[in-house]
Amino acid sequence: MNLLIDSGNSFIKWAWAAENEFVESGRCVSSSVSSLFEKWKQYEPPDRVIIANVAGQSIAGRLSEAVKSLWALDAEFPVSPRVCCGLTNSYRQAEKLGIDRWLAMVAAYQITGNSVIVVDCGTAVTIDLVDVKGLFVGGVIMPGLMAALQSLELGTDAIVMINRLNGAVNPVPKSTENGVYAGVLLGLAGGIERVVREQALLVGEVPTVLISGGDKEKLIPHLTIPVVLQPDLVLQGLRIMATQRTGIRHPRQKI
Repeated sequence: MNLLIDSGNSFIKWAWAAENEFVESGRCVSSSVSSLFEKWKQYEPPDRVIIANVAGQSIAGRLSEAVKSLWALDAEFPVSPRVCCGLTNSYRQAEKLGIDRWLAMVAAYQITGNSVIVVDCGTAVTIDLVDVKGLFVGGVIMPGLMAALQSLELGTDAIVMINRLNGAVNPVPKSTENGVYAGVLLGLAGGIERVVREQALLVGEVPTVLISGGDKEKLIPHLTIPVVLQPDLVLQGLRIMATQRTGIRHPRQKI
């Protein structure tokens, strides 16, 4: 059994995985790496520990130390390869593509078996296009909900606002707070739809749109395009990639 870890900017998600399924999973905030030691010490040593890290070298180092201390294993850190798992990477420098984006596309392409657009609504929103032949054509990156709110100098109040304001969004708000939230949320939803339409034109068909990430539930009600909710795409991609050795290297930073 393998221990798979999706180490993101906000959360660390993990799953114990057999070849074709997840056996157990969990998550913690990225600043609480130390809590994972207590969670994992009850388990027998895994065959491999594979970490998709986009949270920086400090978190990568702490995860590596925890794995080494618990099981005397060296954690493996994949970087985005040129070709793997049925996909071809079109980046000029393949390894510069964020491993989280690559793995999400690996899983999405295997799920759909066709052209697909992956929308990941996390700290940043990424919208990536894979054509019917498995070519990653390209993708865009835009500020996520929290980043957009904080850019308007709301600071930590953005967290309170996100947690409090749910449901219907009034397009003509009568308070600054509601105006900011509605503007950011509707603007982000509109931006996603615009990019999806433009990407669909490039492949001459309507790809399946899979949506994942922490803010997906807040954005989905405001999208007018059909989307399929698909959580944990990065972990699913790691499970697929674990069957191959391609792309396993030491920690690297994403773009």
